[in-house]
Amino acid sequence: MQLVLKNIRKSYGSHQVLNGLNCVLESGIHGFLGANGVGKSTLFNILTGYITKDQGDIEYPAFKRDEEVLLSTLPQRFQGYPDMSIQEFMEYLGRLKAKNVPGRLLQEDIKEKLGVFGLDSIRDKKIKKLSGGQLRRLGIAQAFQLNPKIVLLDEPTTGLDPAERVRFKNYLAEAGKNEIILLSTHIVSDLERISKDIYILKDCNFITSGSEEELLEQCQGKVWEMNFTTEEDIERVLCQNQIAMSYERGGQIRVRFIADQQVDKRAMPVKPELNDVYISYFRD
Repeated sequence: MQLVLKNIRKSYGSHQVLNGLNCVLESGIHGFLGANGVGKSTLFNILTGYITKDQGDIEYPAFKRDEEVLLSTLPQRFQGYPDMSIQEFMEYLGRLKAKNVPGRLLQEDIKEKLGVFGLDSIRDKKIKKLSGGQLRRLGIAQAFQLNPKIVLLDEPTTGLDPAERVRFKNYLAEAGKNEIILLSTHIVSDLERISKDIYILKDCNFITSGSEEELLEQCQGKVWEMNFTTEEDIERVLCQNQIAMSYERGGQIRVRFIADQQVDKRAMPVKPELNDVYISYFRD
């Protein structure tokens, strides 16, 4: 089962957003990283058919229309229908997605998905009465309803507390065994240890891609940590090097930064993390 993107291009007037995207995606979790506004949501809207591409081809996996769900999505700003209950909303969407699915199977799937995301006990609650976290969990539950072949998740962990994030990632890892999952985010930790591969989007195209291990290898020997006493000392030593993180400890400022070589004898090399890879591509 594959989702194939060939030379996908999209512009709004003179503003180019996507410039020749190419990738082949199989079952598993595929991360799409990039700053806000780089085209991640545009790509997802093209895949759903919400907007049209200017050029290129998309090959979707085969499916049984009205019996199976080809594609489902969690938009960045999921709202639902305020006056419906959770149960009513899931039943309504289920029929829209696959109208010939037997009622018993639909109800079993609804119960399973609401249970996984902690919504079963409030299934009769109106959507307009849900908290932000509950609404986001409902959005995730409906995205996986009836086990679609392709799932698009746009900033899925927004509004989730730490425990909910862990539960979400655990479910994602299991679902990715049988589904093609595209996860768009600018929160690097969403993708750690669960992604089959990661695509970094910048300047209208993928500037790099690979497994987490392959991307980490790109930063090997380029991530450093060093103690400073003043902000002025940091500015003097690091200059144009990108700071990944800084925090105070014992009266000193501990700084983690990206540099192609050792900039000071006090700088110590450290093991790269996925966030370091992301920052290294956005130094400017």
